[in-house]
Order: sequence, then C-alpha cells, then structure tokens
Amino acid sequence: MDEKRRKNLQYLFNPRSIAILGASSDLNKVSGRPLAYMLRFGYPGKIYPINPKYGEIAGVECYPTLKEIPGEIDTLMVIIPAHEILPNLEAGLEKGVKAAVIISGGFAEVGEEGRKLQGKLTSFARETGMLIYGPNTTGFLSLVNHTVATFSQSLEVIEEMVPGRTGLITQSGAFGAAIFVRAMRVGLGLTHWAATGNEADLEFCDFLEYMVDDPHTHVIAGFLAGVEDGQKLIEGLDMAAQKRKPVVLLKVGGTESGKRAAYSHTGAIVGSAEAYDAVFRQKGVIIARDIAELIDYSMALATTPLPKGRKVGIMTESGGGGVLLTERCSEMGLEVSEIFGSTRERLKEVVPSLGSIKNPVDLTGQSLSNPALVKCAIEVMIESEDFDIVVPLLLMSKATAERKADDLLKLLQRPRGDKTVVVCWPEGPKQWIKYLTDQGIHVSVTPTRCAHTLNALVTYADFLQHYERSGTMDSGTMADLPADRKERASEVIREARQRGDGRLSEYEGKKLLRAYGILTVEEALASSAEEAIEIARRIGYPVAAKLISPDIAHKTEAGVVALNIESEDRLRGAFHEVMERGMTYRPDAWVEGVLIQEMVSDHGVETIVGVSQEDPFGPTILFGLGGIFVEIMQDIAIRVLPVAKRDVEEMIRQIRGYTILRGTRGRRPSDIEALSIVILRTACLAQEFKEVIAEIDINPLIVLEEGKGARAVDALVLLHVPKGD
Repeated sequence: MDEKRRKNLQYLFNPRSIAILGASSDLNKVSGRPLAYMLRFGYPGKIYPINPKYGEIAGVECYPTLKEIPGEIDTLMVIIPAHEILPNLEAGLEKGVKAAVIISGGFAEVGEEGRKLQGKLTSFARETGMLIYGPNTTGFLSLVNHTVATFSQSLEVIEEMVPGRTGLITQSGAFGAAIFVRAMRVGLGLTHWAATGNEADLEFCDFLEYMVDDPHTHVIAGFLAGVEDGQKLIEGLDMAAQKRKPVVLLKVGGTESGKRAAYSHTGAIVGSAEAYDAVFRQKGVIIARDIAELIDYSMALATTPLPKGRKVGIMTESGGGGVLLTERCSEMGLEVSEIFGSTRERLKEVVPSLGSIKNPVDLTGQSLSNPALVKCAIEVMIESEDFDIVVPLLLMSKATAERKADDLLKLLQRPRGDKTVVVCWPEGPKQWIKYLTDQGIHVSVTPTRCAHTLNALVTYADFLQHYERSGTMDSGTMADLPADRKERASEVIREARQRGDGRLSEYEGKKLLRAYGILTVEEALASSAEEAIEIARRIGYPVAAKLISPDIAHKTEAGVVALNIESEDRLRGAFHEVMERGMTYRPDAWVEGVLIQEMVSDHGVETIVGVSQEDPFGPTILFGLGGIFVEIMQDIAIRVLPVAKRDVEEMIRQIRGYTILRGTRGRRPSDIEALSIVILRTACLAQEFKEVIAEIDINPLIVLEEGKGARAVDALVLLHVPKGD
C-alpha cells in the first residue's frame, strides 16, 4: 500500500468531518440512520448532511450540495442513485474528500450494466487517489475513534459500543452485523468494524493491512469469502505475523461440488479451498468454524498470554466436567498428564480427602462449602513447573460465584510468570463472567469450547516460534542447484513449444527435473526394438518399457507400459506391443519412441510431488504417498509457493502416512532429507517458471531407504497456453 492510500485510510477511520450525501429527515430510513447514529454515539467531528430538500435535519444544518459546505470534507458518505454518484465524486475532489463510503447499490451485484458502472468507480479511484469504500456496503465503525459511518441496524439492538483490542473485517454487511452484535454482547471489545461491500477499490486486504499497522488493534478477526489478489493477502498475513498480531478467520466457500477435470493428479486434487487452507496454515491464521469460535479465539488471543507449551493442568469442582475437558484437550493434542512430585505433595494439603489430585484436580462439591479451596488449588498449580496452562473449571453455584470470581481476579492480577490461565465456567452467572472478562481474563462457557480455545492459543504460539517470512526458497538448497538449470529447462520447454505442444512427454519432463538436480531413474529413448535391447544391456535387467507421447498423458490407462522385463526376447515383444497399443488408443498420437527404464529394485516408498496453479494464489505444491493414499484417501499436504525448508518439513510430517516414511514393522526409515530436497527443488522449478509451467506431476517419486536418496520414476508437465493464443 502506498503512503497516500495509507494516509487516506487514517482519514477514513478517524475523519475530522463527514458529509452525508442524500441524507433523509426520516431517521429510520437507510439514508437517515447514519446521522442518527452519529448523534447517538457521539461522533466528535463535523457532520454535514446534504439534501436540497432540507435546511436542517435533527438540529444539524443541512446543505443543498457539496459545494456549499464550508471547509474540507475528509469522508463522504454517498446514499444517492448509482448513476448520480460519479459527478458528485468529482465535486468531492474539490472539497478535499479523501474517502467516499458508497452505501448505494445498483452495481456489480445487479448484472452487467452494474459491473460496468462499478468499473468506472474503480478507475476513478485509481486515477484520482480518492479511496472508494463499497459500493453496496453497510459502512463501518471505528469504536476507538468514535467514528460512526453506517446504517446497520445492529446499532439498534446494542446498549453500548465496547471498544477493545480486536479489529473486525467482514465480507458481508448483514452477517457481519450478527458478528458485531454478538461481540458487543459477550464483551469482545473492537477497535474497528469494516463491512467491505463490493470492493470496487478498498478490499479485505486493505483493511487487514490498516489494522496490522493500527496501534490500537492487537488481533484481527474476519469473515472471508475470498480475495482477488492472493499475493496481497499473503503479504498482509506476513505483516501480521511479523508484528505478532493474530488473525482469526471464519472462511466460507470451503467446499466444492466437484473437482475440475485435469490431466494431472495434482490438478484434480488441489482446488481453491485447499489453497486457502494451505496459506492459512503457512501464515498462522487461526480458523474458526462459526461465530462462537471466531469470538472465543479473538477474545482469548486479545487478552491471554500465549502458552509456552502444551501441558495443561485442570482444576475442577465437577468430576464429569473435568473428564470431558480432559478428553477434548487430548483430542486437540494437548497434554493432560498425571501429577507427581512436589506439586502432588502440595495439592495433598489442599484437596479434600474425597477429591483427586491426578489431573484433573477434583475438589468435589466440598468447594461449595469452602470456596477458598479453589484459590488455594489454583495458586499451587500456577506456581508449579508441571503446567504451561492452568484451567479452573468452576460450578455454576450462584452462592459462591462472587467469592470465586474475586479470588481468581486477585490471584491472576499477581505476577504469574509464564503461565497461561483460562477459566471454564459452564452456565456461570453472567454478572461474574463479565466481571472477569472485563478485567482481561478469558472465560469459556463449555469444556469443548474451552479446549478449542486452548488449542487456538497453543497453535498460534507454536506458529510464532517457528515463523519465517516467506518469499525466498531455502538458501542452502538454492545454493546446491545447478547454475545452468534455467537454460537447460528453457531448452526443453522451447522444443515442446516449437511443435505446438502444451504438454511435455515423460522423457522431456524428467529432463526438466534433472536440470534442477532431481534424480530420476536411469533411462533412454529407443526408436527400435534393437535399440531398446542395447539400452537394456547398458542399464541392466529388469527394465520397464513405456511408450512416450505427449498426446497420451496417462500411460497405464492406455496400456502402453510393460514392467519387470527380464530378457531380450520379452523386451523385443514388449516394444512392439506398447507401440501397437498406443496406435490403437490414439491413432493420431505423435510418438517420440519407447522409453527403456531401470526398475528400482531397492525397497522404497511411492510418493507423489506435484504443482498446480490455484486462484487466487498461483503455484501450489502438493505432497503425499502414492497409490491409494492420494487417489482415494487423499492423504496429502499442500502449500502455496514460495516455501521454505520448514514448510516442506511440516508438509511431510502432516500426512497420516508419515509413519510409513519413518519406518514401521521392521522397515527401515526412508530418506526424508532427500525427499525434502526434491520437494524444494520442484518448488523452485515451479516458482522460476510460474509464467510457463501450469502443472507438474512426479508420480511416483520413489523414496529409498535412509541415505539412498529419492528418484523420480514418472513425470508429467503441462505448460500454460501462451498469451495471445
């Protein structure tokens, strides 16, 4: 974002003056509510209603046109017919308008004519530098600046606006209002709320970047359908990670009715939803599945110190609640281990004889008659080195609620080292839950929601510990790449282009891989049976014979592959057989020859490494085990390029089949380091030729035993259609 746009966004969220073009004297109308809300919630700047019908509205002087307004206008709200807007924006330039909030509809949401009109707004913004917010938006709020520029009826149903540390961005006005109202009711204080509208100019990523820069905002929450510019989103998320500002997103559009047809397995498996998931994993985004999770995670991240580890200590007044919380924590990968040593001895002095000190620490119902037990037990657990996280799980008793809340507050206001404390209080009295949350102590209202919130805190803490800014490949791996790789790869691609082909043959594909230092099986191309026999003598039996044609992408389906050929006679027959089958399968196919290839005899694990182009992010890399694992179980890991070595290592560990690679049931571990290098070099190839290469499939990539490397057996490469074709 350039400096002018950044400065104008400051004027948008903290304007010295707001003009309302099309203001109505009926304060219940869409065009009347913005003024009503500004007056009700105390917007401190100058307000200029504009409508030639009125001399004043609600006691505020009203002006016939923009030109009559004295002084400059920072923000212009527009609530007039769509076709009248552009001339008024021109007039706004003369009055110093920095940003226009276009409430009016009638643009891209209504069809082709509306899209053209919206395009003119976009062009106007680009040409003049005026920010265009919307159109077709409910507007925005800046709670920390007391700026009210919305007609949303959400302001009718809240008692007060609660400022806080979380910024909210929603790609929906109405649903965003539901999130906003819920946030206000449960005490999630907000810095700003922006409902983005049609995003003719300002878009989700602009608001993300603004809130990352905003010193008042410490957490960014969002309701996201999608973005046009994936790299802009990645840059915004990188900025948030660098400033240690968590981003929590409720993402919709995560299911797809079907996968597109594609030549490659990778293209068929990876889609836009998977690409978003990959970006969120790489950039530390915390994913919420509903409004409750969005608010829970945002509240906890805004106020709770991040945990140093995954060890959870639970203190409960209810055995059943403690068991449920323990199970949910275990499902999240959190550790709820039995208590030993000095902590156990200290708890023995506190916990009643009928209770338990195993973890959960169960005080039983005796805490109802002696509520001081809660404070004493929690104090021991906070002081113990056995836990990173301590969770008091409280009963709903009204009689002891005040004492427990007050004791907890006093205890947690003391220095507590690096302990993370989250309270779980199912059906606790609202008054005392609010008492704690107002003081920055997070309270979950069910054990399940508590466990999910703890997992969000731990996940973000883990991410920050390992975060590396994306943008460059691993320097060590790059240094080991062949210096002439681009020249060699370009020559292979040029030959395919010259014959007008958008697909490389397997033979060409592996030449491309070898240019980037990726090992392949030993092989050579034969144009006759006798040449095939000569190649096999050099390689050594057994061999495989494969018909090579860019017109036959899936050779197994075409029946043009012969494996485990152990003699010259069998090879001679196999050569003629695959040639005949190829001509039957695709009579017009262009045939390069028959590839004679060594059979990998060492025990290895079949894997797949692939690249596809996914909107809106570009090149995306996939890894998984081959065969049934990828085709049926879809046990895969995906990342958006560029990637660092850490990303690749996480990909490998992420798949369920990782245990096979580590070695199991007497099988030696696979060469995971060699596998990592292949994935990184494939990523480098895809990144350096992202304008040329559309998809890559290395399937299978055989990963041999530790120390023996990894070798590409088959490769498919698809090229982009040249621009202009």
